[in-house]
Amino acid sequence: MSAKPIGPRRATLAGEVRAEIERMILDGDLAGGQKMNEVQLSNAMGVSRGTVREAIRSLADSGLIELIANRGAFVHEMTLADVRNLYDLRGAVFAMACATSARRVAEGLEREFPKKLERNLQQMRQATDKADTAKYYQLNIEFHDMLLEAAANAKAKTVYDNLVKEMHLFRRRGLSVPTNMARSLAEHEDIAKAVLAGQPEPARLAAHEHITAGFARYIKTHEPDSEAGAGPA
Repeated sequence: MSAKPIGPRRATLAGEVRAEIERMILDGDLAGGQKMNEVQLSNAMGVSRGTVREAIRSLADSGLIELIANRGAFVHEMTLADVRNLYDLRGAVFAMACATSARRVAEGLEREFPKKLERNLQQMRQATDKADTAKYYQLNIEFHDMLLEAAANAKAKTVYDNLVKEMHLFRRRGLSVPTNMARSLAEHEDIAKAVLAGQPEPARLAAHEHITAGFARYIKTHEPDSEAGAGPA
């Protein structure tokens, strides 16, 4: 059990415990299908079982935890259909955000954004050259976040953030192969080119193709002869 101690005590203790359990799920410390052990979690974090139970129940709304009657709470285990549905939803939101970002760039509403996006792309190129998958993954998250922010649509950002929380584990797997990083980078370049040129429809299409290709990369990692090896969704 690799949970971090929680403290000092504050009114938002249950929220802190929820955040730590969420981190453990997203980092893979708690695996899909694993039963939540309230005693171990409460001991590891130095909080009461009641606080852990409250945090677990609140996480059920996020889709990360399933509450099963007479059995307890389990980390949600994705099926292939779940993964496909999440990619479809994320693709729709991200494509819309990229088109809106391109329009705002064309209207002169995002003067600092082009520099930030170019800097992110340069760092991704460097990470790709070094085959640094961990660094690339973090920069990849930042790239998408910047485009959502540039769209200036708070509700879309909230929906997107909730989707990617459930997707972190298998998105990371899809970028675990260096050749996949190179393809992902090329797709990012296409998106950036359209957005920075202020072209909404090309930006929308490039973004949608990127998410579709991301799903294909994830599927590829489950083929028996793939570099990443096979495994359950």
